[in-house]
Amino acid sequence: MSYKQYFDSLPLKLKSFFQRYPPSIKYSPVSTSTKAINANPFLPNKHPVTQRFHDPKYSLRRMSDVYKLALRYGVEEFLPPIENTKKLFFEEKYNKKTLMKGVLLPKGHKHELKLNEKLKKREEALKKVDELIASKKGSKYAKRVEKMKKNQSIGWF
Repeated sequence: MSYKQYFDSLPLKLKSFFQRYPPSIKYSPVSTSTKAINANPFLPNKHPVTQRFHDPKYSLRRMSDVYKLALRYGVEEFLPPIENTKKLFFEEKYNKKTLMKGVLLPKGHKHELKLNEKLKKREEALKKVDELIASKKGSKYAKRVEKMKKNQSIGWF
């Protein structure tokens, strides 16, 4: 496939971008004069007479659209450099992503944190409940509980 055929297979948005900003020109990675040939269309550039910065020719949204299309068609290396922008794309975005504190291992609410301790206390209390009731009701009740336990045990095994 020749370069001409490959260029014709690109989407209209990419074609128009490369016609307006040909990849043969080495674009500046930093802001330059608006009249300079190598003025980067993705960066704000300074007007030589007024010394004021002009907005970039392509906004961040349009730059992102062009970059994503170029990435899909494998021609992103022909785009002007965008290193000093804070915009990250695709793999870079997910590789450099820092997770918020507590996302991987969430701390939980107070009632969730104390749940295991609470269940252990409950089990211990259930084991000691007969002794507690016997101490409050007296020895007569304690003897009755012991008889009930003996009768409940199955001895025919």
